[in-house]
Amino acid sequence: MSQSQINIYKLQHGVAMARDQQAYKALFKFFHKPLIRFGTSIVRSREAAEEIYSDIMLKIWDLGPALININDLKVYLFASVKNASLNYLAKYYKLKTVDIETIHLELQHVKTPEEDLLSSEFQRIMAQSIKSLPAKTQLVYRLIKEEGFSYKQVADIVEISVNTVEGHMSTALKKLSMSLSTYLRPGK
Repeated sequence: MSQSQINIYKLQHGVAMARDQQAYKALFKFFHKPLIRFGTSIVRSREAAEEIYSDIMLKIWDLGPALININDLKVYLFASVKNASLNYLAKYYKLKTVDIETIHLELQHVKTPEEDLLSSEFQRIMAQSIKSLPAKTQLVYRLIKEEGFSYKQVADIVEISVNTVEGHMSTALKKLSMSLSTYLRPGK
């Protein structure tokens, strides 16, 4: 365990067990800059990232003694910021996610020659879009979507964290959605 991990654990223990406000302030300051930067990279608004961070840190205080059960506070906080940021985007920008597999299944029931042509064109562009993904992102996408592995299994196979797997999948789905936008939202 590094010195900073030991200090984080001591502060975490102080907040959890003794409700130490100084320890809480130290944790708040320690994680503020990296988590605000991370949140801003997702929501594209420093003010929103500050609000998200404050809400998460308030929840940390409210956990009380349960805070001691969090094994890696840094990972927990980054995952919390990521999730809260994505929830923020979904709430305030009404982002619509599309499951690529659902679209594929719907297109398998095509009857007319014109629809068959559109379906094959969609499949060609889909394959081309997957090939254009960065190598590791493409690997993660194929293992999950084509081979059916879980995120944890892919993390073990590729030797990366589950959070990194989630990041690669998020990147893949965003890029594929953009590439296939004319097929996903015809008429726009």
